[in-house]
Amino acid sequence: MTSIKYGSLKINQITSSSGLFVGTNIQKGRKSKAELNEGFGTIRGRHNKVEANSGVVAKDSKKGTG
Repeated sequence: MTSIKYGSLKINQITSSSGLFVGTNIQKGRKSKAELNEGFGTIRGRHNKVEANSGVVAKDSKKGTG
């Protein structure tokens, strides 16, 4: 069995995909999934402006997480 000892431990934040477990324990059924799709492209040249921009990110159902 692994033993880890800390002189001190400071936790600033626990988010929805995090957990703090103390003592002898077993975690079951914990899952976390996150996906972020962003798209804009590249603007090149001189004196370019982007106004009222809108975009679409099409997800490929064969790719991605899980």
